[in-house]
Amino acid sequence: MANDYVSKEIIGDDAVYRVHFKSLNALEMYLRSKPAVNEKVFKSQKSIYMPENFAGEPLEAALDYCHGGYMKDLDMFMKLKKEIDSVNLKYSNNRKTVTAVVGSRPNVPAYIAGAPKTMYRMERVKEKKFVDIYMNIAFSGHTTEEQVRNRGILTLNLVNVLESHDIGVNLHVFEACYVEKEVLITEVVLKKPGELLNISKCYFPMCSKEFLRRVLLRVKESVPFVGLNWGISYGAVLDENRTRQYVGAGKNQIMILSPQAMGINGKSIYDDADAFISKLDLGDEISFPKYKDYTK
Repeated sequence: MANDYVSKEIIGDDAVYRVHFKSLNALEMYLRSKPAVNEKVFKSQKSIYMPENFAGEPLEAALDYCHGGYMKDLDMFMKLKKEIDSVNLKYSNNRKTVTAVVGSRPNVPAYIAGAPKTMYRMERVKEKKFVDIYMNIAFSGHTTEEQVRNRGILTLNLVNVLESHDIGVNLHVFEACYVEKEVLITEVVLKKPGELLNISKCYFPMCSKEFLRRVLLRVKESVPFVGLNWGISYGAVLDENRTRQYVGAGKNQIMILSPQAMGINGKSIYDDADAFISKLDLGDEISFPKYKDYTK
């Protein structure tokens, strides 16, 4: 079954392995099939034996979270997300309200006057656009849980803002790592254009240590690496230049890197939001508020 998901190509001096899952469910089903461990490289499975204070709950529980949802600190995540959402509502001025025959709310004065256009609708762009958002969920040991949490909130906020501008979003999470001349890109699609944003489905891969240190490690143990040092280090975080090259960062692709690289310090969600948007440099086409102006 590994061959259905794992591919390999040579780029320059690097052997690049790619593991692609079309959904979180596909990833879970792959691991529940118990893919063979590359025992020549991985003499001991860190996905199973790492202590819980570092890697979180056991692998089996982490697999359950792929479909059952992850609740740890979810209340705080939702509280802060609601604060950011409220700013967007206050600021929402990117589309004009126009009168129409069909719309989302009634135009009462026009109805009373007998006018033909008795509804309001939001004016939309004529041509639908699409973007890919790639979020690198890897982070260093110095990263705080608050930084990881805020990055997740702001990524979902970015999806909402883009969709409010009639831009369809493909949302991917990935890990990019390497040992010597072997590179691994593991990618999971969380959302396709037209799908409603499922927060509970996104929260686990974006914000939990179990997803990174249990689930993706178990995927890594099934990849046919040659270099024996994978079994010791499990890979170092790939540098930004090669990450952009191997994942792809064209004009229709947005790359979200580590919390530190995105200017996120994990303290004020409003300060982090402004820093995050500034780092993305999306130009003037997308309208964002100055979040610090709305600090409570």
